[in-house]
Amino acid sequence: MSRPSTILFRPILSRPTPIMAMRYASSSASSSIPSQSRTSTSSAPLPLPWPEYLGLRKQRRLWSSITTIPTTFLGLFLGGSYFASLESDPSQLIMGIEAIYVYGGATLGCMALGYLTGPTVGSSLFSATHRSISAGKNSPLEIMDREFYNRIKRNRADPTLQSAQNISPDFYGEKITSLSTYRRWLRDQAVYKRKAMHGVPAEGA
Repeated sequence: MSRPSTILFRPILSRPTPIMAMRYASSSASSSIPSQSRTSTSSAPLPLPWPEYLGLRKQRRLWSSITTIPTTFLGLFLGGSYFASLESDPSQLIMGIEAIYVYGGATLGCMALGYLTGPTVGSSLFSATHRSISAGKNSPLEIMDREFYNRIKRNRADPTLQSAQNISPDFYGEKITSLSTYRRWLRDQAVYKRKAMHGVPAEGA
């Protein structure tokens, strides 16, 4: 009597029920979907290759530097023309200072204002002439700028560890203009960290 009972119950125990199979299939499918989405989002390609972006970044900085020259002279010319046209009475003081000195300082202030507005004007002109990569909120150039500064922030050394003999090298990565300069920047950061951790030998030691 014991042998037939084991024969009858053996297929029931070895075969999975339909409900268990459905639960297993649904759980495996749900666990695989997030991993695929994470893979697709993390491996999203960048809109521009790094050599091209670094070249465009160098051009934009060049435009900003060049436009600083005419805006500085323009501020000096406009300020000098305006304050030179004003009549100044030597007997009347402005905050206890003669008017000619106040006008001269204001003219220099106009020149400094033109110098400060130069990089903004240059960057705007660069964006106007490269609208295919700089137009819009999430333009390719803006995405690359964000990715570049994230890499700089992640790889740069702590500036609080610097000293007179070990100065933090290029904190904002302004000297990076190509892949070779980026690799040199990484080496400089590593050297700075190593000196900060192990100390810098004194001069003449």
